[in-house]
Amino acid sequence: MHFIAADTIFNGKSFLPGQQVVVLNNDFTFNSIADESLVEASAIQRFEGILCPGFVNAHCHLELSHLKNKIPKHTGLPNFALEIINNRNNASESDLLEGMAIADHEMFENGIVAVGDISNVGLSIETKKRSKIFYHTFVELIGLAPERSELIFKNGLELFHQFKNSGLSASLAPHAPYSSSKALIEKIAVFNSEHEVSFSIHNQESEDETRFFMGQKNGFEKLYEFLNLDISWFKAPGSSSLQNYGHLLKNKPSVLVHNTFTQKQDIDFVNDKQIYWCFCPEANLYIENNLPDYSLFGNYKTKLCVGTDSSASNSQLNLVEEINVILNATSTFSQEELLAMLTFNGAKALGIDASYGQFVPGKNSGLNLVQFKNNQLHFIKKLV
Repeated sequence: MHFIAADTIFNGKSFLPGQQVVVLNNDFTFNSIADESLVEASAIQRFEGILCPGFVNAHCHLELSHLKNKIPKHTGLPNFALEIINNRNNASESDLLEGMAIADHEMFENGIVAVGDISNVGLSIETKKRSKIFYHTFVELIGLAPERSELIFKNGLELFHQFKNSGLSASLAPHAPYSSSKALIEKIAVFNSEHEVSFSIHNQESEDETRFFMGQKNGFEKLYEFLNLDISWFKAPGSSSLQNYGHLLKNKPSVLVHNTFTQKQDIDFVNDKQIYWCFCPEANLYIENNLPDYSLFGNYKTKLCVGTDSSASNSQLNLVEEINVILNATSTFSQEELLAMLTFNGAKALGIDASYGQFVPGKNSGLNLVQFKNNQLHFIKKLV
């Protein structure tokens, strides 16, 4: 048995009172939390800081890892998307695989034990099978034309089954409301609900998205022109994107990612759904040089999680640094709430909380040592 103590223990939801120790089995799976007085003092490993479960990265794009430092900053989302399209295929398969392996190792070393990863192809399967990290793959589907939704959905199912047949956790995900039709979003929402797996979508990441749905001039016009897509048929609903598709979401975990330009009325609109708001602040700054209004989410603190986005939109895949951006931007959240974003909330959003995000007997959910100092969170080390 292993007995590990620190100044404080955070169990994924709250700080534990008193002097207690984390008890691990010989294989480093979790056994229990014990009162320190019941354990021989010489058997306890002691650390300064806070013990907590391994981190859960609720949103990542492993496939874009080879694009690190290749996409300019502060271009705005439509131009960023153009850069991704222009650059993502200018690499060999070996370069893509090497980039994914490097990113996977980086996340593991930064205390991440589970990832919600966006995939458009099956190239990441072998990386994920070999990884020490647990991956839930969101097979991403793109298609704004409603008449193509059936074909796109069918092709997505084929890729979904590639991941499942490889023994990997997976579900389907529309890319974003400006690139996925309501018909496609609904098909995906129904499928995921029937299979009891999480849903995910990029949500309100750019002001251009709001302009697009309000029928105003927007940067996506250039993107569609570049892609040679005729969207003259599209009739702007005159509402925000979330208010246009939010009613299609089922009462199952739905991870809405970015939320940079989400307003209170948008949050209220989906109040009856199981929404998890995933923040990727480093990517928001990299692409739009903007951040969400975190104060709007003060009543939804158990439904907030964080992601790193991709190496194409981030200088590092480090969830602690995502939390520090939030700490620098707002005083809305307590230390407990911020640590929950890193652990249990993300696991709950991905539907993997039976094994990750909290200490579960017989499971290895990771064990990290962190410390709050000078209004910043510091990752000290990965203990398990």
